[in-house]
Amino acid sequence: MKHLLSVCLAVGALSSMSVQAQIYKPTLTQEGNQWFITFNDDRSSIHARWATQGLCFYFVGMNGTHEVYRWVSNTYPNWNGVAEKEGDQVFMYGDFWNERGHDGMEWELVTQVKDSARLEVGAGHWHEWVENSAFGSLWFFGNAYFERKGYCSISRQTASYQKGIGESYDDEIGLQLSEEALARYKDIELPTDPSGQPLTPMGQIEQK
Repeated sequence: MKHLLSVCLAVGALSSMSVQAQIYKPTLTQEGNQWFITFNDDRSSIHARWATQGLCFYFVGMNGTHEVYRWVSNTYPNWNGVAEKEGDQVFMYGDFWNERGHDGMEWELVTQVKDSARLEVGAGHWHEWVENSAFGSLWFFGNAYFERKGYCSISRQTASYQKGIGESYDDEIGLQLSEEALARYKDIELPTDPSGQPLTPMGQIEQK
């Protein structure tokens, strides 16, 4: 009986170790650093969808238990910032319009399985404002939906990023690639409405 109990405990321990070894530890760059963020108007009864923008994330180091990333938009000119992640929680901030406009996002990574494939998405909130008064002008906040879509196209993309080795990315590589992305997407075309008015990353018309 004692021998059987020892065997059962050993099997249980091995099973537990196996489960722990299979636990998925998501990063913003593992299996792809290209994400798309979509804004949904929180004030709308149907949560009307506004703009969708592309984001490229680059791992640049650790701050205690937090993973630190730089991010650059590849669909909106000169929109970039920093993100920190702990577990599945992500906190971001960024600037646009030569640092006159600002964005903040708080969201969580969600892993879904569909047709034996893992779909990596995220959900949370996005707020945006532009400095045009003494107190700043808080325009809108609403729901944000994130979806990973492979890799951003960077001319100096390295083999380590292509292999998707996640947390073990070289932070020096991340720094270099983020600088290159910043230069590459700095002067892409600014989105406008049909009348030619500039739109914010969220999809709002500039308010005078």
